[in-house]
Amino acid sequence: MVMSPVKTFRPSTNRLVALLFAGVLIAQPVAAQDGWTPPAEGFPRTAAELSDFSEYTRHEEMWSYLRELRAQTTEMRLGTYGQTREGRRLPYAVYSRPMVANPWEAWTLERPILVLAANVHGNERTFREGLLVLMRDLATPGTDANALLDELVVLVVPQINPDGFEASYRGQRGNSWGIDLNRDYIKLEHPSIADYVENVLGEWRPHLFVDGHNGGSYPYNLNYQCTSSFDPDPSLTEICDEGIFPAIDARLAGEGFSSFFYARGNETEWSTGGWQARIGRNYGGFANSVGILFEAPGRQTMAEGARAGYLGYLAVLEFAAENAERLRSTIRDARVATLAAAREADDEVAVQQEYDAEDEPYTWEIPVGDDTPETEVVTNGRLMKKPVATVLRDRPWAYLLPRDAEAAVSLLRRHGITVERLLEDTELEVQAYRIGGISHEQAYNHAAATRVEVAEVVTRTQTFPRGTWVISTEQMLGRLVAHMLEVETDDNVIYWNTMDAWLPRPDADTQPDRGAFTGQREASPALVPIYKLLDAQPLATEMFEGR
Repeated sequence: MVMSPVKTFRPSTNRLVALLFAGVLIAQPVAAQDGWTPPAEGFPRTAAELSDFSEYTRHEEMWSYLRELRAQTTEMRLGTYGQTREGRRLPYAVYSRPMVANPWEAWTLERPILVLAANVHGNERTFREGLLVLMRDLATPGTDANALLDELVVLVVPQINPDGFEASYRGQRGNSWGIDLNRDYIKLEHPSIADYVENVLGEWRPHLFVDGHNGGSYPYNLNYQCTSSFDPDPSLTEICDEGIFPAIDARLAGEGFSSFFYARGNETEWSTGGWQARIGRNYGGFANSVGILFEAPGRQTMAEGARAGYLGYLAVLEFAAENAERLRSTIRDARVATLAAAREADDEVAVQQEYDAEDEPYTWEIPVGDDTPETEVVTNGRLMKKPVATVLRDRPWAYLLPRDAEAAVSLLRRHGITVERLLEDTELEVQAYRIGGISHEQAYNHAAATRVEVAEVVTRTQTFPRGTWVISTEQMLGRLVAHMLEVETDDNVIYWNTMDAWLPRPDADTQPDRGAFTGQREASPALVPIYKLLDAQPLATEMFEGR
């Protein structure tokens, strides 16, 4: 079942109040004016609350608030999971009843583990203010949020990018280097994301995480999207479209707000966010978690946006508590299916893809103009978020890398991927790619990200020396393994320059057959220095635990 395509989200007439300032229209839901519950005695308010939502809560003000909050409750633990390039400490809080402090304790409770995060883009902070208020309600006895701690373990990461937040009064999208951290989930070059992936997502392995942004389209108060890439298990997206997102719609509608998919539409099509694994919500799918994007559209006040975000985060928690076994079994089945895919002879990996329309039509609203609250309803529209593979390759049981490809292996291990090494020289029949061409392109802070064109797929038998790296796809992160080691994706270890030394030089008459790892030379074109072992077989290997 898919989310009802005839469901129309229209702001009620009595909630559209035109406030025109310098030609900018702001839609103000009346309910948002009185939606907040005053804090219990002794519990702190955020700096944004104290300013009546006219000023954002600065980084140090947030830390003061969190410390005061921790001092009022026995159901929250406060810690630091890393620090930024400019040395700012990155906070996280753990909520549960009974209390836990470590992943293994949380797993023992056999409950859904959820991570709520915000502000990965430094100037996108509206939903962060709602999340900070939700942190107080999670800690306050008698609130709807606090009651959920009997059913859930909740981690909150309220500010991933404080450097970008504090870069100026308005903040900036990137970190202190100007890098978009929501495109760093694969290369893990910047500590704010590297520490988040390693110490929060990697250690806790949540069933679900939410990432709060500012963006999307009027007349909606919240836009959402789940994993939308071809290779992750489709059930991770289905539980969003069929269960979580309708629950958000209902929660927001109860206070006169509305919500729909990210990002924007016209009279025929609604476009959505990208499919790259480097984007947080998609990375979640590759790691077998439900990854959800929240966006706070413009044309609403900070108070309205913060409240909409609060309700969206709360709705996710409520859905997880009410459907705990469904969520846990969805993740469990996706992880088991990942293991099984490694041994399926006909399973394939998408190395290139595009979007097509969902199978059923959708209904949405678009504004009539920039200076009016009026909207028009689009029916039978095309929701463009269905990933379709355009190039597929065989999924192997394992990949083999040269024994001195240490930079690539280090990147894999930072994701929690298991790697092994051959203990003896071993003859194997493998699949390989002949290089048809190599090009370079600008990609964020990489001046020459490397693209490899495959000329042909070949099968050969050769001897791989002791120390060769073996990375099996028969592991919980097997989908991520395949995406990072298939050389035609735009998030693989070659693309992100960890194997430049192993690629052929354009000025050489002949090229080392690097894939053979033996120092032999052959006429060009050379082979890609990553080989594929298609079928499972016993190997003399040992797991690598060093650095």
